[in-house]
Amino acid sequence: MEIEVDARINDDETLHLIEQIPANVQELLQQSEVRRQLKSQPVYLKYFWKILLIVSAFYILPSIQFVFFQYTDPQVTCYFNFKCAKTYFGLTAFNNVISNLSYIFAGTAFLVILHFTKPDEDGINGLHTDMSLYYSMGVTILCEGFFSALYHVCPSRINFQFDTTYMLIGSGLLFFTLHQKRHATLTAGAFKSFAFFALFIFINFLSLTNINVYVFWILFIIVFGYISITGTCYLLAHKRLSIQPSFSVLWGHIKKIYRPREIEDKFRFYALFVANILNWSIVLASAVIGIVDNVSNNFSNLILGVMILNFLIYLFYYIGMKIKYREKIHFMVWILFVVMIVSWGLGFYFFEIAVTNKFLPIDESDKLNQPCILFGFFDSHDTWHFFSAIGLFTIMSIVYFVDWDLRYVPRSLIKVF
Repeated sequence: MEIEVDARINDDETLHLIEQIPANVQELLQQSEVRRQLKSQPVYLKYFWKILLIVSAFYILPSIQFVFFQYTDPQVTCYFNFKCAKTYFGLTAFNNVISNLSYIFAGTAFLVILHFTKPDEDGINGLHTDMSLYYSMGVTILCEGFFSALYHVCPSRINFQFDTTYMLIGSGLLFFTLHQKRHATLTAGAFKSFAFFALFIFINFLSLTNINVYVFWILFIIVFGYISITGTCYLLAHKRLSIQPSFSVLWGHIKKIYRPREIEDKFRFYALFVANILNWSIVLASAVIGIVDNVSNNFSNLILGVMILNFLIYLFYYIGMKIKYREKIHFMVWILFVVMIVSWGLGFYFFEIAVTNKFLPIDESDKLNQPCILFGFFDSHDTWHFFSAIGLFTIMSIVYFVDWDLRYVPRSLIKVF
């Protein structure tokens, strides 16, 4: 009887508590889902910028030592544009060194933008927002500026690797960063990615040696073929990259791409098909030309061109799929596209104006020297630094902002393609 009295006394409070239960349960379920989503995020992506910093630290120290002794050794030949070499602070071509500050400014600006625009990760809305790969891209531009400046202290064939290492890493990171937006758990991890970069940096080193051109190009085609087939398999199948290519997965997806319900597979297949045709055409043509001319030192331009080409194909495919699914693309992104095209166009124009050639005898290289063209202080190669820095900043900004419209869209409603 006592219990019944208490129940009657607290009847109003009990009803109030009962009314609150659904809301509380809903809130608890939502919090539980958020925790589950956050715990399921691919933690391995966070290693990218950490490994990049470690690699850079151990790469910087011996590089500085190497260039210092190279520059002070009178028997070492440095390839300068003596018609526009401004000597300051003990540097023969101070202008070629200082023009690399443009990369430092571009990388710093990109990192500052990341810091102030970083979206909040709630596990419910927007795409996966792990910033590690974005930070890695910013750090890569900074490192490119430093190592390019270091290379231009004494440009030569033996330290040319310093000028290309972070270009290669940066172009690879662009692809991985765009891919992880909708495939965070499928993107290759930091260890595999940096092993991939190291492999091509090693091949780039071989291209600068006196290796037999037949051996070099055959070795590269074998390596490229393996990576091309493996990458095609797992990009087509939406599976995590493995060491061994899954030919059965590749064949299974090729057989079903013509089914109307597999429209995403069809578009993805067409993009990969075009990429493979262009890749193999460029690689085989370069190999034939290299063998005929008995050279392999054009490899760095080849591999950078192929990696950037693949990124651009994927970027246009990505934007095309966004338009297909009626996702908005911010007007700012289109402005960045225009700036990117103009800056890269002008950059490559000045890049093609050779003022030295480290692969020729020094007397032949000196014949290419040309006067300054900008402010009476910078030559065409410096101008390439300025425009390419703008191009790098804009292309990385496009990757970062291209999905700005999805910040408040429930993750469950965002298409995966």
